Amino acid sequence: MTTGEKIKYFRNMRGISQDMLGQLSGINPATIKKYEYGIRNPKPDQLLKIANALGISINIFMDFDIETVSDVLSLLFKMDEQTDMHFEAEKDRNGNYIPSTLKISFVHPAINQKLCTYLRAKQVQADFENSEEKPSIEERQEFENNMEEIRNHLLDDSMIVKKGTTGISVKLYPN
Repeated sequence: MTTGEKIKYFRNMRGISQDMLGQLSGINPATIKKYEYGIRNPKPDQLLKIANALGISINIFMDFDIETVSDVLSLLFKMDEQTDMHFEAEKDRNGNYIPSTLKISFVHPAINQKLCTYLRAKQVQADFENSEEKPSIEERQEFENNMEEIRNHLLDDSMIVKKGTTGISVKLYPN
């Protein structure tokens, strides 16, 4: 999804018009329309205003190019610093961890639940793609759109899971 498509998706999920998003974000509704249609791309400060107005993380709009081991590890290390991640792996006879047995989970049940939902969707997708009847291009596209919808739905959560947070807390985005 493009940035504009994401803006439109979350705006529609909230059931608000472009005019209302403009009012909530302090951005001209005509500009919101241009963002959604891909005529213009919002600058970071505008994107932050839109994310705050929609009550979502600005990270939803970021596309990370993850290509190297360093890219993956830097994200995992940052997540480990700020959330309660749990790493486990079996050990061999010498007490060394066996890389192929590594598992990562989170202490916070909401994250694990959402990841299990995503895992189930990926399994359904794999079953669909590996079925004896090969899906058409249109069916594949529709399925990919459904996967995007599932990912966006799972992302739409402002529950705070930062280390040291107890109970249920929701991040409030300022206007």
